[in-house]
Amino acid sequence: MTLEITPPISIAKAYSPSHITGFYSEVKNDSALNRGSLGAGVSIRKGVKTTVELYDSEKSNFVIRINGVNTKDAIVSKFVIDEFLKRTKNHYFLNVSHEVQVPIGYGIGTSGSAALSLAFALNDALSLGLSDTESAQIAHRAEIECKTGLGTVLSEFCGGLCVRIKGGAPGIGRTKIIKINNCKVAIFCFSPMFTQYFIESIRNISNPECTSMMMKVLETKSTLEFLKISYEFSQSLLFINKNCNTLMDCLMQNGFNCSAALFGQTVFTIVKENELEIIKKISKNFPAELFISDIENEGARIIKKHDT
Repeated sequence: MTLEITPPISIAKAYSPSHITGFYSEVKNDSALNRGSLGAGVSIRKGVKTTVELYDSEKSNFVIRINGVNTKDAIVSKFVIDEFLKRTKNHYFLNVSHEVQVPIGYGIGTSGSAALSLAFALNDALSLGLSDTESAQIAHRAEIECKTGLGTVLSEFCGGLCVRIKGGAPGIGRTKIIKINNCKVAIFCFSPMFTQYFIESIRNISNPECTSMMMKVLETKSTLEFLKISYEFSQSLLFINKNCNTLMDCLMQNGFNCSAALFGQTVFTIVKENELEIIKKISKNFPAELFISDIENEGARIIKKHDT
């Protein structure tokens, strides 16, 4: 007996950078598209690549894999899939595969990058003809409705050192982008944190206070200023554990400005390539996993067939 394997109708692949938020203030609104945050953060090249395989089916269904492992807990991805399936009259089976290049739950924006890359890939696979902005708006709504992020999707959509000067989804929120070249982001991951808990429990700074902080970054266009402000902001929240604070003290004693990523027990700094050996030596003294990535200046996009 020969088992016939039906080939997919279409295959699409998309990429989104990860993102580290340095500081923020929440922008509240009854509309998910208008809700979000002000603030600033940096997108990193190690992100999420999502592949969607589309099959004919008698009823719509899907399977989601994260780094090759089936999962039933990807609530943000489920939201995005449901929203896209509402926009087609036909029934499909979707095989969704997220390739996540950074640790999940450490404040590196993986839920947003999974949602955004998935939205781009679904739009392409289903041939819906939505613009990149319209697809990204669905990813933003997913993060807002699932309470896993506020401004991450907007920042990952744009890339670079992103300063969010108006809250909301792509197409509604507004940003100013500072492109950073010849630098690496060093990320020390200690322990994960539940983003929903963070958003609901940590004190909020006012939008005017956050705007003042953003203006300092925009005036200087300096990663050092961004890191200094982010450090002061993270210290004011009183959520950082002893390991993170000790590491940050050590980094600053060695001349590296740094801060804690929001939202996770994670420390990050931005350095030149010739400084990486010192960073690696410092990391050996702490119980954290070190990840090093380039900065992604271009943001999320479809991966063409000839790309990797």
